[in-house]
Amino acid sequence: MSSYKTEVQHLRYNAASQCFEALVVMHEGGETIKYPTALRLPINSDFGFVAQKLVADAKKRRRQDAAHLVSRTARGQSRLAHLGDLARQLTDRISITSGARAA
Repeated sequence: MSSYKTEVQHLRYNAASQCFEALVVMHEGGETIKYPTALRLPINSDFGFVAQKLVADAKKRRRQDAAHLVSRTARGQSRLAHLGDLARQLTDRISITSGARAA
């Protein structure tokens, strides 16, 4: 049996669609799986109830493997590993040199 943990992140109420929206994050074994979820409920709904229903929706989608917008990250993989290369490319592209200042 693998380790399993679930989080509800960025829970908000979208008044235009009258839905609670959140990102449900599942940590299973060595990977993290993220499901964007939405649930149409009144704005005065109990937070615990809303979170429970959003998690249930994400778990259902996980079982059905029907999630089209799923983000997976392997454990230990840095999300920021590419920033050093990106900074070098940017400085090369705009020709920034150490100590140079615009007049």
